[in-house]
Amino acid sequence: MNTEITATSPVVVETEEDKSTTAEVVKQLPIDNEVKTTILLNVEENIKTLLKKLSDKEEIGWGIDTDPEEFSHLPNSITGVIIHYVIKGIKEDFDYEFENPPKSLKMRGISKDAKKIAGKKRLLTRDQKNELLERTQMSFYDKKISSGEMTVDSAMNEIREAYGKKQSFEEIGYILPSKKTDYPYWVDELEVG
Repeated sequence: MNTEITATSPVVVETEEDKSTTAEVVKQLPIDNEVKTTILLNVEENIKTLLKKLSDKEEIGWGIDTDPEEFSHLPNSITGVIIHYVIKGIKEDFDYEFENPPKSLKMRGISKDAKKIAGKKRLLTRDQKNELLERTQMSFYDKKISSGEMTVDSAMNEIREAYGKKQSFEEIGYILPSKKTDYPYWVDELEVG
């Protein structure tokens, strides 16, 4: 028996394309979207902070350059983001998926902040307003700079960020008065009041 391969011998080569066309077998798991239960998660504060920023489609911060558009596919709740990654991990590790997507993965209409803006609701408490305004001043960072806890450059970045937040509130007509005892208000409230 001659097993020598010659230039005219037919050779079967499995290409990457052939491998990827193999049917993927996914095991379906039942799910009842009406029956709910609770899971208590104790996590580090920064994990929760990250999940909140992902669900709110905000910059990550911590010196990481991100584009919130990258998070547009994620649900707009912390629970939804957690379940998104749990479901993704289960699918990747075990090829299991639920017959219907969990309710927490459904995208809701508009975010809580967008609802507040649309309804002209309070966006900041007086204390939050005062802290934001204080963060726009170099004096807020003096002790941290003196102690070496913060550099002048990082303080300037913090000021720039706080000022940007202040400006974004004012652009939508939400006024942050400098007087500490005054509450923030909507421009049209001034005309009414």
